[in-house]
Amino acid sequence: MENQLIAFVGDPAVGKTSIIKYLKGLEFDEDYSPTEQIESTDVTIQNNETITIYDTPGNVTERKQVIEMLKNIHIVFVCFDVENIDSFDSTLQWLDDIKKQINNSMQVCLVGCKIDSDNRQISQEQAFEFINDYPNVEYLEISVKTGENMDMLIDKIPVTTPQGDGDLQQSYRTQQSNKQSEKPIHSPERQSQTYKSQSSLLNKEEPLWKVYDFLFPTGRVAKLVKISDVDAKNLSIQDILFKLQLNQSYPVVNLIGAKETNKGKFYAGIARACFNTDAVIVDSGISTGIEKYVIRRGIKLIGVAPEQEVKYPNQSTGFIDPFEISNGHTHIFLLNNKEKMMVFGLEGVFKINLCKKLAEGRLAKNGQRESMKVVHILLGEQEGFLNELQQAVMANHPIIVIKGSPLCDQYFQNYNNPHANYSNASFGQLVRKGHFYGLNSLDSEDIAQYVHFFLTVTPYN
Repeated sequence: MENQLIAFVGDPAVGKTSIIKYLKGLEFDEDYSPTEQIESTDVTIQNNETITIYDTPGNVTERKQVIEMLKNIHIVFVCFDVENIDSFDSTLQWLDDIKKQINNSMQVCLVGCKIDSDNRQISQEQAFEFINDYPNVEYLEISVKTGENMDMLIDKIPVTTPQGDGDLQQSYRTQQSNKQSEKPIHSPERQSQTYKSQSSLLNKEEPLWKVYDFLFPTGRVAKLVKISDVDAKNLSIQDILFKLQLNQSYPVVNLIGAKETNKGKFYAGIARACFNTDAVIVDSGISTGIEKYVIRRGIKLIGVAPEQEVKYPNQSTGFIDPFEISNGHTHIFLLNNKEKMMVFGLEGVFKINLCKKLAEGRLAKNGQRESMKVVHILLGEQEGFLNELQQAVMANHPIIVIKGSPLCDQYFQNYNNPHANYSNASFGQLVRKGHFYGLNSLDSEDIAQYVHFFLTVTPYN
């Protein structure tokens, strides 16, 4: 039988090298020395089996080399530190890279390290909820320092003898299943429908909007608002927000022209800044890549889309349509118009007005509103965003421009030329009129600092 190849990946200082030292029979060492390159070592485990273990660097610059090496690995342990939420965010990128590029026969286990810590930030429940989106990934949490569950990690390593079935996590799965069974059971009607009416009409004949409980196939529930005529003069966004219990004032981060791209840690940075400022995020309602990060931090994610442009998710595990309403949204607004069919690009007025109302909050007893700040992040990856951008400029909100799309890249090329000609003249006019700020970086920390800065100390709003 061939020698089993095992690899440990994850951020720096999460505990990968400490695990390998434990497997080699070495004592735990508090001192940290970063792994700077891929290292391999042979270790004899149960049943006198010899395995080859690869320790990997956690820095981003070596990621491509590590991913290339993983193509020959039998099992990979994706590690994070339970007291470091950023290291947990990073596992999303690792799992996505593995899912896209690595052979299907590889076994993958997510490992939460340092559970002996008194400053734990990631609960076991959060980790189990996260891997619901990765049905072939197991979860295990350990402490090398105390040795807790290390025998379970060793059992997880697939040996070549018939006794090694490699299925360590049945007890954990059973435990989680028991926890789920203790929760209130949905009625058969609730389980059989994607969404159902939860609140009634403003009037009995022709309501402008209705609120539903929208049940995603994963079991998460979002509030869904269907608006029958977005241009109606008597449509009150404030009334809808009151019904949704969103009537306090919130800082708001609005994504303009965002769609599914490989921006992993960039979106993690936005989520981190919003978590630290209690901000809500508004986007298109379809997948952008930010959803998993906001789920983990419990952030409100509000999607706005023309109803004719989106599709409802279903139970199928096959092809996912890029225009499906994406799991992770806590609130979804679906818009219609009596006079003309709504398409992407026509929702801009409503979306910006929604951002304003979210920031204004309810009227206080003294007649004043405690208005929060709104910042827009322009990615320009999806067509039809210029109308929304125009509304943001008219509102005098700050707009952070991110590199990557043709128009945004032109902004950086012409950064020091106020009279530059853009391929889209309308975009050029908006740049000259609005408060635009370029961020020529996709680094998580950079975007987190930008967002935090504009939501706290800037004079806007």
